Amino acid sequence: MADRKPKAGKTRYRRTDEELIADLQKRIEDLKQRKAAKKVKADPAAKEMNAAFRALTKAVENSKKSSDADLKRALSGAQRTLAEYYESKGISVPKARKPRARRKK
Repeated sequence: MADRKPKAGKTRYRRTDEELIADLQKRIEDLKQRKAAKKVKADPAAKEMNAAFRALTKAVENSKKSSDADLKRALSGAQRTLAEYYESKGISVPKARKPRARRKK
């Protein structure tokens, strides 16, 4: 990429045609991925899978307090399997829903 400095006497950098094309192509790819993700997420089984993944995430966090190593390994393995499925479909892995706290003043 070119250095992002404006020409002498100018206040802003004008992107080249190649940079504009590259940015638009990246945006097109992002839109295609979002479309595919919406299609998969519309499936009722996928909605249940999201809930299962979040439940597994919560269980893994709670199992860290436990001394049962086999339980931790089993939960992590199940979560890893679902994460691999998400990656194979090009979907981002759902984040755990955590309670929000009030901002400190």
